[in-house]
Amino acid sequence: MCGRFFSEACGYDSREQVGMDGLSFSLLAVEQIYPTHLIQGLSVQQGQLVLSSWEWGLSHPNLPRPVINARIETLADKPMFKQAYQSRRCIIPCSGWYEWRNEGQLKQPYRFQGETPIVNFAGLYWPASAQVPNGAVVLVTQAASKPLSAYHHRMPLLVRGAGARAWLEHGHSFPHDGEFRISPYFRSDQPRQGQLF
Repeated sequence: MCGRFFSEACGYDSREQVGMDGLSFSLLAVEQIYPTHLIQGLSVQQGQLVLSSWEWGLSHPNLPRPVINARIETLADKPMFKQAYQSRRCIIPCSGWYEWRNEGQLKQPYRFQGETPIVNFAGLYWPASAQVPNGAVVLVTQAASKPLSAYHHRMPLLVRGAGARAWLEHGHSFPHDGEFRISPYFRSDQPRQGQLF
């Protein structure tokens, strides 16, 4: 968790989503966003809300794969995330995410969507540099809420309004209340795993 997410075509207004003026833009319809994709996010830089793109996943020479998620419970302590948690927070606008659940011999994907077309993931970013040419971003996760825990024990840290602003401005409380629609997901061009064997 969370290894895939998606966005639907819709408008994004920063005043409505994070309680800060400055940005209006459109989300593009993307059915599956994977690690290593360039993704858009919002951060506060020199007091201004800024829209940037970063590569999803932070590479480390001692790890076989880029790190794509970070646990909220340990951000302040882990050397890999501590500095970013203190000074480089961001939010990633999207429409929802996927989780896979074993069902018999199948791994069935489920799609999680909020009550509105947009949800905001909390994230941490690293600016572009010689070591990280496209910059990097990781998504912050929390323990799954009870209805979602039947699918996975973790979920994205979701923020909106005052909670999103608190996250961007380095606060420590990020309230988010909301219900989620959970539905089985089938791509029309992709057979179910059990049909392949």
